[in-house]
Amino acid sequence: MGTDLLSACIFCAGFLFGAERAPFAGIGGEFAVSYATLARRYDIGGGKDDISDVTPKFVLIGIGGARAARDGLGAGTPAGEWRLRVALAPSHDEQNQRPIEGIGRTIATGTGRYENFAVLLRYPLTARDSIEAAWNRRSESATDLLNLGGQNFVFSEQRVLSAERVDVALGWRHRWRGFEAALSANLVRPNASDTTAGSFSITSGKTLAGGGAEARALAGQWTILASAQRASGSVPVHEESAPRFAARDFDAPASLEAYRIGAGYSWARTDVFLVATYDRSRLPFVALAVLGTEAVAIDGGFHPDSRSRQLLLDLSVARSLSRGSRVRAFLRWALGDETVTLTDSAGVAPQRRLDVRRSGLFGRGLSGTLGSPELTFGLGADFLFPRGW
Repeated sequence: MGTDLLSACIFCAGFLFGAERAPFAGIGGEFAVSYATLARRYDIGGGKDDISDVTPKFVLIGIGGARAARDGLGAGTPAGEWRLRVALAPSHDEQNQRPIEGIGRTIATGTGRYENFAVLLRYPLTARDSIEAAWNRRSESATDLLNLGGQNFVFSEQRVLSAERVDVALGWRHRWRGFEAALSANLVRPNASDTTAGSFSITSGKTLAGGGAEARALAGQWTILASAQRASGSVPVHEESAPRFAARDFDAPASLEAYRIGAGYSWARTDVFLVATYDRSRLPFVALAVLGTEAVAIDGGFHPDSRSRQLLLDLSVARSLSRGSRVRAFLRWALGDETVTLTDSAGVAPQRRLDVRRSGLFGRGLSGTLGSPELTFGLGADFLFPRGW
């Protein structure tokens, strides 16, 4: 089931083939619900913060079939498998600068929706080898109302945001007794747009090329896994801004990469998995939880370049209810930082740098500087359909 389709971070790692635990052999379904957050925080100075967040509430449904590997080969990944998942969510955007009050404060509020899909196909060539293909699409679109420093409850403009990441991968998996490894070729297409009365920017139509690798081992009641993926290249950017709205078209560098290690322990009818992921990206846009500082700069003709670094910790606990059903609780904890470089398209104003913290909604946290983590938490279940269904 994973948390990739149930988290708010569209451009974070999307591991297509890795699984936390072996699915049931046979045809079955799955269901999950989650609450997720993505938040960004910038220290304006003088004890003031610019804070923005997006909070989706997901419902996931899935259907699929699996055939287990034979003779103890591999480490839990089925020899053959097909799976379709859909995760949909309404979302809410909120941005504020505090403790600034009255005129001079930039705020935003709005609503949106997430539409996430995943398809996985795995076909056994021999008892030890399988080919696998996957497609993931994660997207969010939102409409916000902005007040760019005016009187309270007097909105300056409307903003339409969109963000999308599409992953396609083709891989090969080989199994030994108690161990398996896989390699894949990946294409990733990150897209985003930001439209207001004062500016327009969009990226689309080009994919980043890369690859991935995964290893997985069984050692008694333990499962150990590691995986990595990276894609890089350039994406076309189109920008316009007031007052002339002259078109600016250029290619900008982009990269998405992630490295994951994890372990699981099984006893009786219970499985526990803990997985850590280091996620890093460079993108020529900001399209999720846009700060008020960024909104004013982009309307003023500045181009954003974002470099983010995050640590993701996923904890899941599953309990089997019968031979063909189990329930699951999961939690994702994420914390990191981001550097946004703002470059004046007219070449007049000096370059600006924003040091942004990726921290959650619930205050500054115990450290006073790092902030609280972004959270994703929820419940799920998977089950086999009755025979003859």
